[in-house]
Amino acid sequence: MAIELGKIKVDDLVQNDYKVLGIGINESSNNNGIFKTNYTTLSQAKYNLINLILTKKGERVMQPEFGCDIWKCLFEQMDESTLEVKIEQSVLTAVEKWLPYLIVDTIIFDYNENDIDNNKIILDVKFSLASNRNIGDSVIIKV
Repeated sequence: MAIELGKIKVDDLVQNDYKVLGIGINESSNNNGIFKTNYTTLSQAKYNLINLILTKKGERVMQPEFGCDIWKCLFEQMDESTLEVKIEQSVLTAVEKWLPYLIVDTIIFDYNENDIDNNKIILDVKFSLASNRNIGDSVIIKV
């Protein structure tokens, strides 16, 4: 996990070759390593967000509350507006609890009627660092 941003000055926003902050999820290294390594807080925060949203609550050993309830929302019967509100609330609650150094700016939903029938949805989550709202990124998550 990346450093806690609220307590120290963040000076690792530029790529370096010496301070590894974490690993990328589902990405192999381009330097003959096993995992892609992240050298900046922003890139590691992005992978932390992906990991949090794609982890089902109860899936992580010794931390059953870690994760997001987005999976439950996909299998409930509800209309599109209710679905979006429930998913957004689930993501915001999880980020507030587990990644307090991030601020979710917007969540854009991308799906059609067929996707909902097949329990699929794509989220475009735009986020920024709580310590500096001008520094942010976005991530596309397919659930």
